[in-house]
Amino acid sequence: MILGSSTAAEDTALLTDTIRSVIRRVDPADGRSERVYRDGPVDRDLWAVLGSEIGVGALAVPEVAGGLGASFADVAAVLGLLGEELSRVPVLSGVVAAAVLSRCDGVRRAADLLAGIAAGEAVVATVVTAPGTDSGFRAEHVGDDVFVTGRADFVMDGDVADTVLVTAADESGTVGLYAVDAAVLTAERMDTTDATRVLSRVRAEAAPATVLAEGTRSDWIHDRAVVALACETLGVARACLANAVDYAGRRVQFGRVIGGFQAVKHMLAEVAVAVELAESAVAHAVWAVVEGTDADLAEAAAIAALTCGDAARLATEKNVQVHGGIGFTWEHTAHLYYRRALSSGVLWGSSDDHAQRLYALAAAGVAHSSEASTDPRQEPASAVLSSTES
Repeated sequence: MILGSSTAAEDTALLTDTIRSVIRRVDPADGRSERVYRDGPVDRDLWAVLGSEIGVGALAVPEVAGGLGASFADVAAVLGLLGEELSRVPVLSGVVAAAVLSRCDGVRRAADLLAGIAAGEAVVATVVTAPGTDSGFRAEHVGDDVFVTGRADFVMDGDVADTVLVTAADESGTVGLYAVDAAVLTAERMDTTDATRVLSRVRAEAAPATVLAEGTRSDWIHDRAVVALACETLGVARACLANAVDYAGRRVQFGRVIGGFQAVKHMLAEVAVAVELAESAVAHAVWAVVEGTDADLAEAAAIAALTCGDAARLATEKNVQVHGGIGFTWEHTAHLYYRRALSSGVLWGSSDDHAQRLYALAAAGVAHSSEASTDPRQEPASAVLSSTES
């Protein structure tokens, strides 16, 4: 992959530093756990600043649609920062929706939704469907009108959204993308492990909908969503590694800082290796979004989901462990990071799901290569070995 320029890196650092200062002013780390359980998984004060004043939502929206048209590298950096700070704002759902809506060229409704996301005035949720599975929604055309029926669980920001995007098959079996207003949906918040994220159950009963696109590939939507989630999850892992290292360097036990004990050193070194691997996977996924093909994106998304999920689980577990007794208390944020890692690790596919998809993609690539060439020098190693043994 092609590395970004130093100037671009400096611009990204300036962007994230600005957003970080705002977050820590509006939602400081001290007392964050108390505010989470008092106010719930949506920080409306922070969203009012980030969404309307700072314009974070506009980063992922193209300039022609009223956004800033930032590079996905910048978007990924911001998502990572929001993961580091456990910010309770609907930015991730907006990034996913913006990616989907940006493909709906010439559709007025899509343009209006993009403008709303960019201005921080609209929250748009997306029903993300696992590759090869049914979305659970059906579309019925009655004259010029379209009605959608179905249900979905674990929809991010589903009950705070103004509009929900769904993929649904119509009478002919064609899968399309539809926008459904929240007013004609039934949405209820689900009681989940993660106290810092809104996950909802959404139902539609012959709900009026707007056709945004036909022949929509739900697997592409899934892959873009998974990459965005991996960027945020990487931030969770980074924050927990930094917190654990900081605490280990200050906490004194038996007359010395605990970071000097070999067991603690090895523990943190293991986390550092996992985080570095996750950073590499996210960098590759960012490249796949910007320059890669859909096949590149599918593979990169699965890799990023696996590595970032593993890194976050390991980092959050060891963060609690390094902090000792205080790490298990409700007042400390360590348990919030742990719960976020558990939830994100299964939100749009478990580790097994991503591993199975990666295997299927690799197998399909091997089969395609085998069919495309009969030259043993270009065949997979397994095929060459089989022909040699025979």
